[in-house]
Amino acid sequence: MSMNTPMPDIRIVKVDRESLKDRVTVFSYDSDGHYRVDISEHEDGWTINLAKEKFHERYHKRDERDKTVQPYKGDSEIYLAYVGDEEAGQLQIEFQEFNKSVRVWDIDVWPKFKRYKIGTALINLCKDRAKELGARRIVLETQSSNLAAIEFYKSMGFKLIGLDASHYHNDDVERCEVRLEMAYHF
Repeated sequence: MSMNTPMPDIRIVKVDRESLKDRVTVFSYDSDGHYRVDISEHEDGWTINLAKEKFHERYHKRDERDKTVQPYKGDSEIYLAYVGDEEAGQLQIEFQEFNKSVRVWDIDVWPKFKRYKIGTALINLCKDRAKELGARRIVLETQSSNLAAIEFYKSMGFKLIGLDASHYHNDDVERCEVRLEMAYHF
């Protein structure tokens, strides 16, 4: 999409979870850099440092597959974004009463629709829905190797709130793929 092309009309529709019970979400991305995570222990505590750096070679995360509707995602709400009659992305969120948080389980924009502001529309819908539900924050997970996602979330007002240095594998730090938790607070 060029700079002079008008933005398309985006329509977002809440869908019945049961209608998507057989859907598989495919998660992939490319990245030129990452946040290097250094954790060191000292006599008086720990030091955690995240520093942005370039990869020696472009990083390719390919085809992680997961069923969209999963028991661990609770009674989540699923929204599909459309541009015209074409599906352009999805958002899956769950209100977690115990901590008054909306958890973003999935936010995806299909490759053909990158740079159409689909992600922005989905996050804005999430913010509106979280307010309706009385949430105090929105939380989501991303990876230290997914710079585009991190920068997008930051641009939408999300802040880093934590990390898990061995969530995916025991060597996540060495693999440059550390789970980052980010939140938007109301």
